[in-house]
Amino acid sequence: MLGRTRLFLYIAVLLLCVVPSLQTQIRKSREQALGQYRDLSLETRERIEDPGWWPTKGDAAESEYADPGACAECHRDLAAAQHETPMYKAGRRPDDAEVLERHPNLTFDEGGFTYLLKSGSNGTTLTVGRGSNVESEKVTWAFGEGEVGQTYLFKKDQTYLESRVSYYTTLNALSITAGQRVDVPSTMEQAFGKPLQWQETQSCFACHTTMSTTSNTFHADSAVPGVTCQACHGPGANHIKAMTGGSGEKANIFNPGVLPPATSVDFCGACHRTWADITLDMVDTGIIDVRFQPYRLENSRCWRAGADARITCVACHDPHRPLVRDLSTYDKNCLSCHTRGVHAGGLKAPVAICKVSTAHCVSCHMPKYVVPQARASFTDHDIRIVHPGDRFPE
Repeated sequence: MLGRTRLFLYIAVLLLCVVPSLQTQIRKSREQALGQYRDLSLETRERIEDPGWWPTKGDAAESEYADPGACAECHRDLAAAQHETPMYKAGRRPDDAEVLERHPNLTFDEGGFTYLLKSGSNGTTLTVGRGSNVESEKVTWAFGEGEVGQTYLFKKDQTYLESRVSYYTTLNALSITAGQRVDVPSTMEQAFGKPLQWQETQSCFACHTTMSTTSNTFHADSAVPGVTCQACHGPGANHIKAMTGGSGEKANIFNPGVLPPATSVDFCGACHRTWADITLDMVDTGIIDVRFQPYRLENSRCWRAGADARITCVACHDPHRPLVRDLSTYDKNCLSCHTRGVHAGGLKAPVAICKVSTAHCVSCHMPKYVVPQARASFTDHDIRIVHPGDRFPE
């Protein structure tokens, strides 16, 4: 079945075909549309339907995966650095969650309900009380590495629940989880959190853990915590066997670094939302859009001028290493295009040169916005000239 992005493309081409007098234009338009197909942003569900590896896909068998520590045998430095990234820490078992280790007793009160998130040698429990009625549930997963916050999952009657309260770094305390109802719960069940639909559960685990779905079967209990090597590079058992077996046989691991620009951004968008994921949903999410970096990046004027490998996600961010926070580090990326005499993205004319400065470019052209639901600020990846008085979204 055609995905929506492909369908819109084909309809546009077919509409031109109904006008006989425009045969030359038809041919050129068709060739142009189909020729640019590789440069289109697609919905993640469309990418998953295509053959080959894609993050969050889940069709590979468990036997195709290598032991999680096997990659470090050859790639020791990369593996060590990747273990310090937010992606690696995106999903943790409670006994390995740094936030819970630093804060073993977290409390919150809401409209007669009291919350206690307690961690110790026996694990982590969320206890909710209202008057003499007190109930506890054991936390099974902690999602989010704590840069912005951390949300907790527990399992009840074979259903995963997203905790009503989450830890927020800016507050250094618990508060209502983003996306949950704002009115005071009327029952203990509602007070504990929101039951996750089956597809929603699988999506959450697919982006916070590795191997939670294999052979298209979801099994969170055996998932590898965090986004590890094989979450992006795909199953590695054959690669490791070939490289260490001495047979001379080659079995290359998937390398996202060779993907064309739009596909590369969509690859990251499997978890961070592609432009098509947001646009085709046709839902105005407002300020929260700033959290969806691939979507915002492809809204940029420089991206629309022609997909350019110099402004993909991995052009600025190395997924194997912790996020670089020194803003001057990114200047070289901006100046690789915005330098006198340089032509960007196949354009016939040089790109504009900033008249203000050639240092700390992102501080002006990629401002930060506070997302109230997340109690944190996020860098807007819509690269543009921000005029005084501009408000988000543009």
